[in-house]
Amino acid sequence: MPLPEPQTDANTFLARVIIPVLADLGMDSPAAEKLLMMTAAHESMGFRYRVQVGGPALSYFQIEPATLEDLYVNYLSFRRGRQAMLDAYLPDGMSRTQALEQDDHYACAAARLLYARMPEALPDVADDMALAAYAKRNWNTSYGNATPEKYLDDFINYGPKPCPATWG
Repeated sequence: MPLPEPQTDANTFLARVIIPVLADLGMDSPAAEKLLMMTAAHESMGFRYRVQVGGPALSYFQIEPATLEDLYVNYLSFRRGRQAMLDAYLPDGMSRTQALEQDDHYACAAARLLYARMPEALPDVADDMALAAYAKRNWNTSYGNATPEKYLDDFINYGPKPCPATWG
């Protein structure tokens, strides 16, 4: 069965979601932009899926509701300023799970804060394989089926064209 058509394109997602959300959070950097783009391009199969096929993960970043809850309980509850930043993206009348699936800005903020939990710094923006390995280790983890090479291939295939000059 062929894949469905993409719901958006990488350039639009980068310009309208990733860049403004990272700037608003005060967590913007070329490496963070590229890492989030790589994650979304891979996890959503080229911006085709907001809901994991056969699983619970939601958004283009494929965040499981349990992972989002863990972010709140074990990270944000100790960092009220960061929790307020994420909650500012929560649309009125929507649960966190609904927002995760339906609001790209909320999902992007959650994704950046999930990566912020990691003890290691983001790799150099120009080192695509290091970013892909970072995504595999910290997003997909050792339990997931993806490989760093698959993250990189999906980024190359589904990422923005051309890539921003600041990405190296």
